[in-house]
Amino acid sequence: MQRVTVNGGWIDYREPEDTPERLRRRVTMLASQAPAVAARVSDGSESIDETDMAFLLGFNDAVAMCLIMGWSWDLPLTVDGLQDLPGRVYDEIVQHCQTLIPRLLPSFAVDVDPKAPTES
Repeated sequence: MQRVTVNGGWIDYREPEDTPERLRRRVTMLASQAPAVAARVSDGSESIDETDMAFLLGFNDAVAMCLIMGWSWDLPLTVDGLQDLPGRVYDEIVQHCQTLIPRLLPSFAVDVDPKAPTES
């Protein structure tokens, strides 16, 4: 667990590897859609539409809910509680969580361990 001081309070984060699969599964499913959204948003040729913005915000909320274990505010630890925090605190949460996403997502790479054959 890591306690991080933010504007007006603190947040306790769990290690990404300790996230329950029930919480992580939603982030994993959303991450599978992320490349298509990122391609549309990052090329700069069009503005972000409502659907893409809703996806990005929902992804940020899902990641935060996976990683936050507790906080100093008298709000429920839910998406609604997260969205009731001051905007600057929400931004700090998103910034902190972004660095942890690679550790949160499962690896689907082939195991190179010779004791774990991949062919029959």
